[in-house]
This record gives sequence, structure tokens and C-alpha cells, in this order.
Amino acid sequence: MLQRFLQPGASSSLVVERPAELLYMCRVEGRHSEMPRAMHRHDDCAEIVFIREGQGTHIIGGREYRTRRGDLLIYNGGTLHDESACPGAGIGVYCCGFRGLKLRGLPVNHLVPEQGSPVLASGEHHDDFEGLMGLLHAQVATRQDGTAEICHHLLQALILLMGRLLERPDPRLAAPRYELGQDVRRYIDERYAEALGLEGMAARFKVSPYHLAHRFKATVGCSPIHYLIRRRVGEAQSLLINTELSVAEIAERVGYRHPSYFNTAFKKVVGVTPGSYRRRYLGR
Repeated sequence: MLQRFLQPGASSSLVVERPAELLYMCRVEGRHSEMPRAMHRHDDCAEIVFIREGQGTHIIGGREYRTRRGDLLIYNGGTLHDESACPGAGIGVYCCGFRGLKLRGLPVNHLVPEQGSPVLASGEHHDDFEGLMGLLHAQVATRQDGTAEICHHLLQALILLMGRLLERPDPRLAAPRYELGQDVRRYIDERYAEALGLEGMAARFKVSPYHLAHRFKATVGCSPIHYLIRRRVGEAQSLLINTELSVAEIAERVGYRHPSYFNTAFKKVVGVTPGSYRRRYLGR
């Protein structure tokens, strides 16, 4: 029998000033690729996503990442993110949503600094993360006495284990320097419901349309117009899920003056019409 004793060790680099409160857990199977979740954010909570299987493309905070099995994705509160599975590969994930976390030196609901990498390879901790996420998901589903306390401690363990990865981020995911592409991206995020075009944005930033498009794609990973469409569609998805607004009202809110254009753009990104998406998501 091999008996091991806990030895005092170095404290975690994460100093928790206020612990996180678990809001939800979900396990998404490979069929997630049927309906991508376009650009959206959660202002009142943060999320940790663990990729169990498959691979995908994620835009987080204005940068595109090619993600794969074993990666952990961090969505700070208020950070825009876009999720798509690779065609034919599918993607399966655990997603953990929480609020109230306060780490020393960071805003509430932030696990990484704004310029830190939001994608980390789990490496030798792969089984630990999958086990913790799986146990959290199972406990949330039980609704037995003591479940809330068990989930609370599992969540704190998950966050502290994340601290080990944050101490040595994957060099392939080093944060980029911010420049013109990120300035344009922020401009689109703030004005996506307005009538934006490449020529107008180029004039606003006093560069040629070619230069703006080239710098944007080099930084974000897609063209400005492609990003604008996904930003609008992502906002529309949130409104379809969380409000009773009609499809025509939602179209106008996100920048489409003609519902037919909105329906075409939405179906091209998500794969179904806005009405079908609402019915399938809400189970109606």
C-alpha cells in the first residue's frame, strides 16, 4: 500500500478575495455544431468551457482561436465570444457559469487580465478538469441535500486548478499586441446596429479599405463585414432566447431594416431561420 501525506506547499498565485457562486452547468454534445452560437456576452457572470471532444473556432475578446480537445476557454464577464464547431468534426463541451468571483488585481467575474490568453491547454491536468467538470454536472442534476455545498467546493477547486495553468500559459496562444484591427473591432461592437460598411469605416480610421480589411483579418481572424454579421446575429440569438420580441422587431434592433435580409444572414450563420431557432432552443 502506498500512503501519501499532504505536504505544505507554495500557495496559489490566485488570491481569492471573494469566492465564486455557481449559476449553471451544462454538457453539450457534438450536435452543438448544428447551431453555432454567434457573438454574445454575459455581463453578470463568467464562464469556463472545457472541450471534451472535437475541435472548433472561437473568437474571444476580438481574437480568433483554433480550439481542440482538452482546451479550456475562459469567458470573463462582459467579454464577447463566438463559438463554432469545425464542419464534420463536431464539438462536445462542459460549460460552467458562475458569478461574484473576485481575484486580487482583477475586476469581479474575471479570471484572466484583459490582455491575457483566454485559451489554455489542460495538458497533464486533462483528466482532473474533465473529472471535476463531470462531477459538478452530475451534482447539479441530483438536487439532493448538500448538493449546493458540494458544488460550491468543487467550483472553488476548479478555479484554483485553473491557477496552475494561468501560471504557465501555452506559448502558442500568446496575447497579441493591440492595434488598428482591435480598434475597428471595438468600433463595430459599439455600433453594430448602425449602417456600417467597409468604405465608411476606412474613412473613419483614415486608411484605405484594403488596409483596414487586411489589418482586421490579421488581428481578429475574419473580415470586418463577416465579424459585423456575426455580431448582429449573436445579439439576435440572445434576443430570441430571452425576449418575446417579434422577428421583425429583433431584425431592426440589430441593424437590419428589411427582415428578409436578416433571415438570410441569420440562416447562413446559424443554419436555421430565426423563428426555427427560437422554437428549437426553447423547446416550443
